[in-house]
Amino acid sequence: MPDLMQMAEEIEVVPPSAARDYNVNKELLTDEVNRIMTAGPSVKELIGLNPLAVMYDNHANHANFMSNVFLLNDYQLIMKIITWVYRSYVARGFSIDYFPATLNTWIKVIEKELEPSSASHIVSVYRWIIEKHHLFKEASEQQTVKEAAPDAKWSKIQFAFYNALLAGNHQEAVKLSNDSVKTASDLGEFYLNVIQPSLYQIGIEWEMGEISVAREHLASAVVTRVMAALYPRFIVLEQSKGKAVVTAAPNEFHEIGARMVADLLEADGWDVDYTGANLPAEELIEFLKEKKPFLTAISVGMPFNLEKTIELVSLIRANNQFENMKIILGGLSISSNPQLQCPAGVDGIGLTARDAVRLASEWWSNA
Repeated sequence: MPDLMQMAEEIEVVPPSAARDYNVNKELLTDEVNRIMTAGPSVKELIGLNPLAVMYDNHANHANFMSNVFLLNDYQLIMKIITWVYRSYVARGFSIDYFPATLNTWIKVIEKELEPSSASHIVSVYRWIIEKHHLFKEASEQQTVKEAAPDAKWSKIQFAFYNALLAGNHQEAVKLSNDSVKTASDLGEFYLNVIQPSLYQIGIEWEMGEISVAREHLASAVVTRVMAALYPRFIVLEQSKGKAVVTAAPNEFHEIGARMVADLLEADGWDVDYTGANLPAEELIEFLKEKKPFLTAISVGMPFNLEKTIELVSLIRANNQFENMKIILGGLSISSNPQLQCPAGVDGIGLTARDAVRLASEWWSNA
């Protein structure tokens, strides 16, 4: 099978003007695609027993994602995400024929709603994706490799913790964490060698349709309870470093990675404010004005939120109050896409929570 990542080089680069046109009109495009697909005679065959709302969510995420691809000029994102979308949606009852059907609908709407000079470039990308449909289908049918615990010392604990998450057994998960974490150093090791690979594995099970959305959410909730139980044991009452704000990007609801960074920064002596998920950009700006942190860490889990994250960084940098504030970017969208160039205004990237803490400590030492 051809290397999909190398094939990304075949895609015609969309000019910035066309990318902006698509971005400005993406809600209009999405609404029109929803209307046409809903009225189609084969919609029930294409989406199976799923409610229409699931299809609508996919279309909204698709528009945000493609806008990111065009604006960031990063076409390797297409290879990673489309294969994942094929696999996860088919596992939930969507027909494989749904994808070329909806992509052809996008083409029809784009040609109708965008300026011809923009539409021609955008449509060329969509046509390329449709031409490679059989390759995305083949890639989606291949078993995803499950990530093992990176450190053999933790492998048995990670396996037991993973099983506790699958069972929704928070008592067992808390016991495993209490038995394993005795020091602040252990906390970081437990996060990276036990929690992170367990959640990754749970995500793969969900992607393959082997567990339900409810069970995946339950596993995340158990992890949240475990982290809440561990946190009070390592609170540093006298901070040796500066103020840090840790937040998830706007529209980002995956916050466990951000919380890991917040906990490990605090254990390292930082005075941390953790704002949680989906904080609107304007609210974060006001909060930063109040707190005046040395460092702001932003986590972005889903690729379709990269654009909003970059917009947030631009808003922060437009305010001269934050001229000297450090900004670090992390999250699954970053760690799974290491070739992504550091966006303008971002001082550094943390591929793991440990990397983020190490980078923050270096900045503080050199301040």
